[in-house]
Amino acid sequence: MKLTCKQMTEMATDRAEGALDVARRLAFDEHVQTCDGCRAYVRQMDLTRQALRRIPLPEISPDLNSVLMDGFEEWAAAKGRPAALKRPSARRFSHWPLMGVLGTVVFLVAFAHQRSQAPEDWMIGGGLALAAVIVSSLAGRFAVGIVMAAVVAAIAAALVRGSAGAIDPGAGVECLMTELVSAAVVAGAAWLGVRRGSRTTIWGAFAAGAVAGALAAYAALQITCRSHSSSFHVLAFHLGGVLLVAAAALTALMSARAPARP
Repeated sequence: MKLTCKQMTEMATDRAEGALDVARRLAFDEHVQTCDGCRAYVRQMDLTRQALRRIPLPEISPDLNSVLMDGFEEWAAAKGRPAALKRPSARRFSHWPLMGVLGTVVFLVAFAHQRSQAPEDWMIGGGLALAAVIVSSLAGRFAVGIVMAAVVAAIAAALVRGSAGAIDPGAGVECLMTELVSAAVVAGAAWLGVRRGSRTTIWGAFAAGAVAGALAAYAALQITCRSHSSSFHVLAFHLGGVLLVAAAALTALMSARAPARP
């Protein structure tokens, strides 16, 4: 059995979880040994999965758990189905939002007219990019907690470096639009991974993907923006863009979780 690279990406998660039969597993391993691109892709997925295992699961308060269960029971009753006692299993990892984040950062940095030479900027940008990767990898899972964690990362980055300086409206609008466009691109990529899922799952992935996209753009702007040394500029436009996207994402999440009106 010969596999194409496209088939490899579709089977990578099943291979990691041991869900492939013997024939497909052997074909998968044979392809990995002969294809540098697929071998790098599988290695990247393994590293991402290892990093995710180190992230502690967020605690759900008893009040929130009660609200979620009540909402599920109402939905089940409205559909005329018995409320299931067993929770649905977690959605499988999707590489679409991760690819969107990595592509956004690489594109913005590679094609920038200028790039900072300060190591501090590259360290902050790298930290923000890592946060965006984590958020995108968890898109659709624990969406509210992930959005809030992304906001905290953005605020921390805004307070680390910068000095007083005048705000450049032209550069500010350009930075803000860059974050909004990046948010839309990664949110669309996240949607591709869960487009056949439930309404709540789709909106959760869309919201987390949007915030991951804004963070990815913020990471690139920390290196490429000509006004990033001004604290006022960073707070108003870089952090402001992430907060704007996060507010819209949380609003969409709350609307998606609200019980449908008859």
